[in-house]
Amino acid sequence: MLRYISKVLTVFAASMAVSCSGTAKSGSGTPLPEYHGLYTPSNTKELQEALHTNHPDYDWGLWGHNLVKAIQGGNGEDMYAVIGGKRTKDQLCFSSPALYQAVRSYIIDQFGYGDENYSERITIMPMDNTLACTCPRCRKLGNTEGNATPAVTYFITKLAREFPRHQFFTSAYHSTMKAPSTILPSNVGVFISSFPLPVQVDFTKSKGYLSFVSTVQAWRRKCSRIYIWDYERNFDDYLSPFPCLLAMQSRLRLYERLGLRGVFFNGSGDDYSSFDDMQTQVLAQLMDNPELDVRKAVSAYFKRYYPVTASLLTSYYWGLEQRAKQSNCVLPLYGSMQELCEAYLDPGVFVRFRKKLDQVSKQTEGDERDRLNALLTALAYTQLEMYRCGLLTKDADTAAEMLLILKGHSEIKGMANRDEVGHSIDEYLKAWK
Repeated sequence: MLRYISKVLTVFAASMAVSCSGTAKSGSGTPLPEYHGLYTPSNTKELQEALHTNHPDYDWGLWGHNLVKAIQGGNGEDMYAVIGGKRTKDQLCFSSPALYQAVRSYIIDQFGYGDENYSERITIMPMDNTLACTCPRCRKLGNTEGNATPAVTYFITKLAREFPRHQFFTSAYHSTMKAPSTILPSNVGVFISSFPLPVQVDFTKSKGYLSFVSTVQAWRRKCSRIYIWDYERNFDDYLSPFPCLLAMQSRLRLYERLGLRGVFFNGSGDDYSSFDDMQTQVLAQLMDNPELDVRKAVSAYFKRYYPVTASLLTSYYWGLEQRAKQSNCVLPLYGSMQELCEAYLDPGVFVRFRKKLDQVSKQTEGDERDRLNALLTALAYTQLEMYRCGLLTKDADTAAEMLLILKGHSEIKGMANRDEVGHSIDEYLKAWK
């Protein structure tokens, strides 16, 4: 109960500030989504009020696929799924009375029942795989192999009715992609994964677009609170440039047309990624106004935080966005350096940019110098990858210089890993040896 008491005056106030009532307006009078989630290192707690953003570390009682944490220490194999006739701890059984009691006790202990001044957001999602329990109880509810929606929505509906002050969310992803057959309570929402929707500026001719819209429409018939779980990073390479802003603008325009109420952009979490500081601020503005002039926003950010190198940074970054737009390439969410170069990253242009930026950076000082030091360290990795993949003719002296620059990553906050899996930069440096 201690957590409940301490959060009455903090978390609820913060969550209400981002328009849980849905009444905030943009300059054009268009209602804004309820939730502006950004999982990026630059979306710091100190900036969230100014940026009108949310972050899963600060405004969710239980987030993502973390339901297992709520039942740690719970007794009974009954809480786990039956797959192929055998009990497994790889998935949960959402018809299990023991699982319900464990989650119920966790909510009461951590958050209480809520009141008119306090509400918590709680996600009830299966483990992150395609398994669906097919025990007799789950089958009776309607589960089939690969479809856990019936049991999951039964479970979350029961919780929502017992705890009407709290907001509960599930996911349309993997085994819960199919919409339920029953209408969900008003305090239940769903995160629909945008993964079928290709990350490109014009996605309207893709099969994924039709599939995504169909999924949204099916869930809208059963659920009034729909958020999108989106992706704005190459999860195989956080350190190389990823020009996603025009693609994200197209998606946000679609979400607005579909009348959706929130979006969560999954980025690199706490790990450093190139241009994340600028992209975080522009994405925050785009969530407020999808009709934003993106180029002006990019330029304004660089002018403010990189006064000496603004012109160079704007020209190079905007060139990446334009190349991605003109080719209408699909930006790979899990892409190799070869794929990045096929899509938008020209090795020759990159090398000239990195070299010029390094030269001009020596004329900077203070915060700009620190920011450029981090960016140039990350870009050293990009150039090394171009050598490794044969996209650049290997220059032993320059490669040695890039390795030396990259070794400085340990002095930069958040720059330990190079991808979602957690492969470290130190491991990469050892492999080069």
